[in-house]
This record gives sequence, C-alpha cells and structure tokens, in this order.
Amino acid sequence: MTNATKSKQRSGRQTKAERRREQERRAARQRLVWVVVAVVAAIAVVGALLLSGGDEGGDGQTAAPADAVSIDRAAGPQLEIGDQVPAFSAPGLDGGAVSWSDYEGSPTVLVVWASWCPHCQAELPILVPATQAREGVEIVSVTTAIGQNPGPTPSEFLADEGLTMTTAVDDEAGTLLQGLGVSSFPTVYYVNADGTVANVSIGESPEGAIEASLDELQAG
Repeated sequence: MTNATKSKQRSGRQTKAERRREQERRAARQRLVWVVVAVVAAIAVVGALLLSGGDEGGDGQTAAPADAVSIDRAAGPQLEIGDQVPAFSAPGLDGGAVSWSDYEGSPTVLVVWASWCPHCQAELPILVPATQAREGVEIVSVTTAIGQNPGPTPSEFLADEGLTMTTAVDDEAGTLLQGLGVSSFPTVYYVNADGTVANVSIGESPEGAIEASLDELQAG
C-alpha cells in the first residue's frame, strides 16, 4: 500500500469522525431547543394561572354580579347595639339566594368575613360549631373581598375546615360590606330575634368571649 493510499484512508476516517461529532452537536442543539420550548410553555401556563387569580383560589371563585346583590342601607358606619340589621339579599355560596328575611324571628349570628383573612381563619372554626351547638340560634355569613389577597377561596376554606353554614356572596364593590358598616374582618353581629343587634365583635375573639356572647344571645 502506498503512502498516498494510506493518507487517503486516514483522511476518510477523520471525515467520518467529524461527521459523527457534527451529528452529535446537532442532536444536542435540538435537545436544547426542546428544553427551552418546554420552559417557555411552563412559564406561559403559570402566568395564565396568576392572571386568572390562580394563587388566590384554585377554583377561580369570583364575587357575585353587582345586580344580584342588594341591601336596604347605603354605605354607613358600623352597626351598633340596638340597631336594626338591614334587609339584604345575595347569591348563596352553594347556589340559590340568601336573604336576611329568612332569619326573622330567630336569634342569629351574622358574621362578615374574607377567606384570606388570618383572623377569620382562626375564629370561624370556633365560632361556627359553637353557634351550631346552641339550640334555637342560627348562623349566616357574608363572604366578601373575594380574591383581594392571596389565599383560599371561600369554598376551599370552608371545605378545608369542615365547616357548613349558609353564606351570602358579596359583589366586587362590597355592597353588603359597606351596607353592614364593616371595616375589619371578621365582624360578628349577634342579633336578637327581633332583628336588633345585641352585641358586636370586631377582629379575632377568644373562645371565652364567643361563648359569652352566644350565652347572652341564647338567653334573649
């Protein structure tokens, strides 16, 4: 075999090796492209969830339509002992409608809360079962400020805590919140059978204070 032939064979072998390396580089570039595409797609999905309120409620729960909420009191100060609770109506969290008139003639606990509020999250698991354990005492709630801060939706919170109660859903403008004179969460009105406020609790209350208010309400 001549030197020229050997040189051609070596040149051929080098060319094949270079081709293999080029193919490997192309495959690596393709893998990189797919990784980038996957990352961009994931970012787009997360962004869509955030824009739709994904961090503020897994089920996308929203406030009630404005035309579905009404209350017989314009925005005003907090209701005080002796004040009459204004009539109101709003969609129910579990469907249907919730009306204050349904509670006429019964001592009732009316609690206004937001599902993302830590004080509500601490108090409702005490307040709700304590009220429901009192014979003849009703409880109804208004959930408001939905999605205004990160946290569970009203339905998620109640389900997580195993709580069941009739809940009216406020609109985005906070029509019920303003009409009931609420400025802090939770606000609890202990209401006599005649519809007048017997006691008011603002902010998180200790269990003893809740029990005392319920005792007074039940006694009439």
